[in-house]
Amino acid sequence: MGKSLGMTEGCLICCGWIAVGMLLQLLTGPVRWEMMAWPVNAVILAAMLLCIVLMCLLRKRIRLFRWMASLQAGIPALVACAMMTVLMGVTRQVPSGHVPTDPIGITAMLSFWPFVLAYVWLTLLVGLVCMTRLIHPAWRNIPFLLNHLGLFLALVAGTLGNADMQRLFMTVQEGKTERLAIDSKHRVHELPMSIELHDFSIEESPKLRFSSDVTVHTKSGTTVRDTILVNKPLSVHGWKVYQYSYDEAMGSESNISVFELVRDPWLPYVYCGIFMMLAGALTMFINRK
Repeated sequence: MGKSLGMTEGCLICCGWIAVGMLLQLLTGPVRWEMMAWPVNAVILAAMLLCIVLMCLLRKRIRLFRWMASLQAGIPALVACAMMTVLMGVTRQVPSGHVPTDPIGITAMLSFWPFVLAYVWLTLLVGLVCMTRLIHPAWRNIPFLLNHLGLFLALVAGTLGNADMQRLFMTVQEGKTERLAIDSKHRVHELPMSIELHDFSIEESPKLRFSSDVTVHTKSGTTVRDTILVNKPLSVHGWKVYQYSYDEAMGSESNISVFELVRDPWLPYVYCGIFMMLAGALTMFINRK
């Protein structure tokens, strides 16, 4: 039978993933998420699910697959991801898509290979655990499945969905309508909607606040008029339009407004995963009561 795998092997495997990630970071640079946009990320997800199913079916024959669904594998993976997340929290991060400001890459953790591989490994383990419980469904497993399936969904959508997230900037002059926006690399994008700026205003008391009176026209014929504030974005057809900046040289006389437009089609699935985990925690509490 051989020696069974335990927590030590789990730590060694996590260290191995981090080492492989550092090697990839040095050889290839940060993760290029734009190469994994739809439909590539859908293919990756299908391949991951297929691997999980095959590992689950073969777990009785292959000791490694049985161990991957155990706490001895899961706890070191959780610790590795937690350490990576803490490192991201204490390090000043550059916006997504920008070049890291340090030679290693920890200032752009979402594109840092060790960070990505650690979360991919954790996602694979969580998916395998869920599949082993789904094969033999039982009512008592519902809280467990809600927690773990929610975590799996949030991890997958948060990781693969990063490739499809768009963050663009649009400059509009009062009385004009604009459809073109640029990304962080100054590439021009034509949007499926246009923004007409009626008025830009600045309120200087008690503190500086600026807002834009706009009308958004979509290709489908929808027209939405609203006022966009700094902390009050406008949501239209999956896009969030934020008040970003203005012509600071003209100050309160500015007739130009700069908007930040964000689209994240996978974000609802991340929220769904989070709500599933909350439902699982609530169900566990009710069962214990």
